[in-house]
Amino acid sequence: MKTVLQLLFLLVAALLFTTIQSLLLRKSGRTSLTFVKEELERAGNSKTFKNFVGKKQIWLKKHGADVFLQDGILVSRWYLYKFVMAAFTESITYLIAVKVFQAGAGIPITVASTVIAWFFLDIYLVLEDKQSKEAMMADICEMSRSVLYGKKGGQYIIDAIKDAVLVVENKRLKMAMIRMKTDLDAGRSLDEALSDFELSFSSVEIASFCTVIRSLQSTGHVEEALKSLENNIERGQAGVNKRQCIVLENKTLAYVMMIAFDLLIMILYCIIMKLLDMQIAF
Repeated sequence: MKTVLQLLFLLVAALLFTTIQSLLLRKSGRTSLTFVKEELERAGNSKTFKNFVGKKQIWLKKHGADVFLQDGILVSRWYLYKFVMAAFTESITYLIAVKVFQAGAGIPITVASTVIAWFFLDIYLVLEDKQSKEAMMADICEMSRSVLYGKKGGQYIIDAIKDAVLVVENKRLKMAMIRMKTDLDAGRSLDEALSDFELSFSSVEIASFCTVIRSLQSTGHVEEALKSLENNIERGQAGVNKRQCIVLENKTLAYVMMIAFDLLIMILYCIIMKLLDMQIAF
């Protein structure tokens, strides 16, 4: 009864607040729709809001959201996806845990599943970005080698970068290289094209590659730096392969232990059954 009275009190308070606000808006010659639009525009003009949106947009671009989720995805669409996913998960979990099974911990389970669903896209994007960075190592090495050989052969740096698209096989890296090639063909400066290219990745190797290309453009004497970059990438690739070998070795060891454990259980079972047969015979 007390809970019902509290809900009624909150409902009456909300109605009073809405009525008073409507009267004040009508007196000032505005409607609720225009008021909401003005508040949204005010939030959009806020420096804090702009900084948050800008940093989030860069984070999405660096982690490959336009490749793994949607091309040209915006922050507003990102949070819309998160909200829909969380709301859908909350509804399904509440229906199953509370209404169907009537579990005592139904509400905590619903809250926990909603929180997990809200952060699911963030976790998914970070994991995909990490896996993609490891898969790109070989292509980054080939790309830097292609630019190095093109420069040694007397090519202009822009032409060498355009030709490097041909040696890239990784989907994410190839899409970024094609965008940069399109920007360069459209007359955009190399520095601007490299800045956009660098913003498409959170990889240290890509940032180093862009730094070397900028130096090559300004000085023309960084073939040694390109060679050093190539060596660093090869060492990084070797580290990735080593980690993959360790993971594979651990998995193989786990499978062997599971098979040995199963064989041991079967042997013990046969021994026990034989002993039981002998006991029955006696």
